[in-house]
Amino acid sequence: MATLRDDAIIQNVAVRVPELAHGSDLSVRRLTGGLTNRNYLAGAGVSQYVIRVAGENGPLLGIDRAREKDVIGIVEAAGIMPRVAAFILPDGHSATRFVAEAHALSIDEFTSPSMVPRIAATLRDVHSLSHVEGVFDPFADIERWMNLLTSKGTPLPSRLEPLLELVASSKVLRSQQPEQEKVLCHNDPYHLNFLDDGSLWLIDWEYAGMNDPMYDLAGIGYTLDAAGRDLLLEAYFGSVTSEHQNALEVLIPVYLCWNVVWSLVQIDGGLSWFDYFSYSEKLLDWMPALD
Repeated sequence: MATLRDDAIIQNVAVRVPELAHGSDLSVRRLTGGLTNRNYLAGAGVSQYVIRVAGENGPLLGIDRAREKDVIGIVEAAGIMPRVAAFILPDGHSATRFVAEAHALSIDEFTSPSMVPRIAATLRDVHSLSHVEGVFDPFADIERWMNLLTSKGTPLPSRLEPLLELVASSKVLRSQQPEQEKVLCHNDPYHLNFLDDGSLWLIDWEYAGMNDPMYDLAGIGYTLDAAGRDLLLEAYFGSVTSEHQNALEVLIPVYLCWNVVWSLVQIDGGLSWFDYFSYSEKLLDWMPALD
C-alpha cells in the first residue's frame, strides 16, 4: 500500500498520463526493488505505467533531476528505454511505460557469455548519443561522501579501507594517462537496470552524465572473470588490447567503491526497511575478483 504522501504523488503523476487520467478503473500496487525511490505499477484498462516516487535524499546522493530528464529524452528517442509519459521537476517523480513481457536480468544472465555482447552493444549505443550538460565524477563523489561519513561517525566495513587505497591508486594512474574523451554514460549499469524482452532496455538514468565510457564497462566488468572481461572488451571495441585491459582494471575498484560508499551514505536517510550496511558488505564480496 502507498502512504498518504506517496498516494498524493501517484495521483499527481497519473493525471499527466492520458491513458491513466481518463481511466475509471485506476489500480496501483507497490513494486519490489529500488534502493532510493519507491516504485508503483499503475494500470487503467490495458495501459500500465511504472510510477516512480523519487526519494527525498536525491541532493545528498548527487542526483540532478533536470539532467536526468534531458538524458531520458535522448535515450528514449534512441529506443534504448521505454517511453516516459511524465517527468515532474524538481522532484523527479515520473511515469514510464511498463514493458510487461520484459524481465530484469538476474546476475547469472547478466554475466553469461551470450548476454555480455548484448550489454556491450547497448552501452556502445548509449555512448554514441548526444552530449548533455554535466559531468559524472566518481572520485569526487567518493571523497565527498567519505568526508560526510567520517564527520557523522558512521561505522564502516573493515574491507573498505583497502578498497579506498585501490581507488587512490586508480586516481593517480588515471592522472598519468591521456585524458579520455567523455561521452554520455549511464554510470549505473546494475544488472537489474537491464530489462530483456528480446530487445534489451536500459532503465534508471539518475546518474547519467558525461564520463569515460570505460567506467560503464567497469560496471559490468567487476562481476566477470578475466575471460568474461575480455569478452566484454572484444564485444565493445572489436578487439582486446593491453591498454583496454589495464584501463578496465583501473576503473573496476572505482566503480565498486562508489557503490559501497553510496550505500553507506543511505544508512541515515535511505529507505527505512533496507539494510544498506549489509548491502555494502555484499558489494565488497566482489573484491577477490580484483586480484
